[in-house]
Amino acid sequence: MSEKNGEKSTLIIGAGLVGGAVLREIVQGWAHRHRKQGDCDFGDQPSTAPCLDTDLIHITATREATLIRQLEKTRLFLSGEDGVSLEQEGELNLGVRCGDHLLRIEAATLDILPRGLGFSTANDDSFRRQSSLYVFLAEKRPKTLIIGAGLASIVAYVKALEQIQNLALSWILITLKRAVDEFGIETVAILGTTGLGGQGTNLVWTHQSSQEMDVNLTSKVVAAYGILGVLDRIRWDTDSVARWILLAPGSLLGYDGLDFGPVPYLRVPEGLPAKVAEIIGDSGRKIPLYQPAKIDLRALSDGLIPWSRQRLNETFLEGAKILCGETWVLSPLQFACLSHAFQMGFNSDVYIARILLDELVGKTTGYNQIPIGAGKVVEPSAQGQNERNLALARLFELERKNGRRSPAVYPALGSPRAQKEIAQIDLLYRYLTDTHGKATLQQIGICDPQVLAGELWAYLQKHPRLLAEITAVIPVISPEGHIYAGPHVMFLKKGVEKTSDLAELCDEDRFREFAALGAVDLRAARDLVGAPKVYETGVAAMVRRARFILEKYVDAIPADQLDSCGSAIDPRTRHWRLLTSGSETVLDPVCFIVQFLGGERPFS
Repeated sequence: MSEKNGEKSTLIIGAGLVGGAVLREIVQGWAHRHRKQGDCDFGDQPSTAPCLDTDLIHITATREATLIRQLEKTRLFLSGEDGVSLEQEGELNLGVRCGDHLLRIEAATLDILPRGLGFSTANDDSFRRQSSLYVFLAEKRPKTLIIGAGLASIVAYVKALEQIQNLALSWILITLKRAVDEFGIETVAILGTTGLGGQGTNLVWTHQSSQEMDVNLTSKVVAAYGILGVLDRIRWDTDSVARWILLAPGSLLGYDGLDFGPVPYLRVPEGLPAKVAEIIGDSGRKIPLYQPAKIDLRALSDGLIPWSRQRLNETFLEGAKILCGETWVLSPLQFACLSHAFQMGFNSDVYIARILLDELVGKTTGYNQIPIGAGKVVEPSAQGQNERNLALARLFELERKNGRRSPAVYPALGSPRAQKEIAQIDLLYRYLTDTHGKATLQQIGICDPQVLAGELWAYLQKHPRLLAEITAVIPVISPEGHIYAGPHVMFLKKGVEKTSDLAELCDEDRFREFAALGAVDLRAARDLVGAPKVYETGVAAMVRRARFILEKYVDAIPADQLDSCGSAIDPRTRHWRLLTSGSETVLDPVCFIVQFLGGERPFS
């Protein structure tokens, strides 16, 4: 596959969620077109994808393993296509044949970030021409160039660029512009600037409150608008003949695969004890489980915690898991919370890829930001919610097949507070389901917090693996006020080698903040913390929340008036009423979490 035809080649930079979807949409459109032109009759199967005029696709990623995986997914994707045969030449080359027609796919590693970029080299033309991005474009000279890598995310989250984030963004775009003009690239499409849209809806997950904007998120939003500014100037450049397309997907989630098994760290947390880091390094970064350490803040010690002896044999955190865009591995409950309609309506990777293909073949979608000069993002799609339901159903099947409900927390969806809420309501749901056969809001609402706290703790004692799964990610506070923690405390952003490492929690205000935002708090007492946004903790909070939903949503409007009120009803009222039969309202853990993480308080 060494012969190149630059006149009809397409280059996709970035083989992640969207880049992979774009690859498969292009290949499917090509196969449908040439199958239709062939001698064989394959019935009335409609073409579901527009056809881009190309006979060679280059796709790049920073890691070879990512490319191999995307090519394998493409092979599986095409296995159901009639009249299509595949020719594999090595791990990074794939041929797609349809009759006498051949489409070549060639994968290669490429890092578009140049080493040595700084204030002294940013405007150095020889430095620019020697960069890997420029050299690669000079060699391939594609007709169509698609940037599937999230440029705003790259410059915001790559540690090496912390001091030069704006410089790095402008360098990438200027280098891209000069290469496009010099090498006669006809069309450039840039995707994935999600800082313009959906990221804002996720603040309850990524931050403790909407008041807190960390430097990375701020940089990502600024970078996204920086892309708009640079591309807007390109639009008015009369010397540029290339067509530029910018799609901002807004809330992009989608899913890239389902599986069951051990869960690996996306990034190994900093500050882990050496023994723990050693185990992770020897086990493919899979998350080990430990019998948690019991920590009494009144009796802290400098003695080392024997984590190697508290390791639960060869047990790892495992369960059904879903691979999602930026957030990577999620548990079923995490995915359900993140993608809930009241939290984050989203677009799938395939949906964005199809809009892009329509733009590339000349259709007007209304989403290309360059010609309209607007900040419009692709709004969440109904198809995204349909795919959400499909994914959840398949995750449930994986759990049923393996005979085990998945842990509620994987590392780590957003803030410690999000993990706390997810683990806490999951524990309550499991307890009620095992005890009563089903979980209802009425069961929670009539509970005495003191009694319920003791019962939840007793349930964890009977299910030590569940306790270990929770504390692998986030600590648990027992009804007596003792902390049960694994080797890493997410809230404190540190590893725990000795109990004295938690000495800062001896401060009353700090402990109250920790209990509300960073631990599963099984104490009965209700506690409030924070300003300007107030957080609550303790088992009493869950009881009050259940009563709040019953009073405000379930019992607020008589059933015979529900339909006549129509769309004027709060959608949460309709949601909870749909779960109500007679005197029972089924507990929906997802809406229960999302509703209160969004800031709604069940107290005056």
